[in-house]
Amino acid sequence: GSYEMTEMTLTGLDKLVQLLESPVFSALRLELVQPDTNPELFRSLAGILMLLPQSEAFTLLRNRLECVGVVRLPRGPVNRAVTGDDKTLKEMLQHFNQVQTQHALKNLKLSETQSQNQQ
Repeated sequence: GSYEMTEMTLTGLDKLVQLLESPVFSALRLELVQPDTNPELFRSLAGILMLLPQSEAFTLLRNRLECVGVVRLPRGPVNRAVTGDDKTLKEMLQHFNQVQTQHALKNLKLSETQSQNQQ
């Protein structure tokens, strides 16, 4: 998509990776040992890895994914079992897009206000 990666987003992803390394998420990390039972987890973490610049968080997450011996996406079809009906899923996606648009507009107005104050 057209989402712009901001410093705040990258900082949030960095914090997320740090949290995943904490003892609280040890059960989640153990699920990585069986990537075929939860391919969405691996795909999500691999996606986060692709978004991160090469930093400490990038190295931690890359090492975690390599540590479990998974350097590829799980093979075979992914079971797309989704709870709820398609209407609920569409509503959630629509809400996500609305929030994303509102956030972008807020940032635009904030930068315009800051620009006017500097003049």
